Amino acid sequence: MGNRSVNFPAEKLTIPPVSQPATERQNTMGDKSPKSTNKKAAQKQAKNNASANKKKQAAAAKSSAGKK
Repeated sequence: MGNRSVNFPAEKLTIPPVSQPATERQNTMGDKSPKSTNKKAAQKQAKNNASANKKKQAAAAKSSAGKK
């Protein structure tokens, strides 16, 4: 049992195709119940409200700093 190497011809190598980009991919599994959908929507809205409040506070702080 010697040191045997296996050579594969280049034309027989198959490389799997690249998967679809995340933007085009469709989720095949997951919870799509109304409760889950509402929860995700509420979380998204809360995140957007929080970022909007941060922007308002930053703008207010910037304008009040200039008035002093």
